[in-house]
Amino acid sequence: MPIPNRHAVEVGVLVSFGNFLIFQHFMPPVTDVRAADQFNPFAESSERTALIAATAFTVLVSGFVRSFDTFIIAGAGIVLIDYAYKHAIAVHPDTNTMAGPGGGMDGNVHPLPSYEEVGQAG
Repeated sequence: MPIPNRHAVEVGVLVSFGNFLIFQHFMPPVTDVRAADQFNPFAESSERTALIAATAFTVLVSGFVRSFDTFIIAGAGIVLIDYAYKHAIAVHPDTNTMAGPGGGMDGNVHPLPSYEEVGQAG
């Protein structure tokens, strides 16, 4: 297995730190996002904007460095940061789970009709 270029890995770690700063610019801290309403549309749009900006920054720097290793390392950083924010957006502040206070039946799910109530043919 070939050893990746050391400088490409160092640049990838620096780009990952830059991606973290990009997310900090567009988003509040994860704890504040988690304390807000579940699936807050403003938090989701800010998260998407931060994701696009961080991805563009990673592609731009990786293109300048001409290293796929830089892209892989920085991309892994984007995935980890974005996962933390997506999970924080999905958590309900009252239950601290991804299910709503009604146990998942909070209006987003349409239950199937009861077959006992439907008239029987015969």
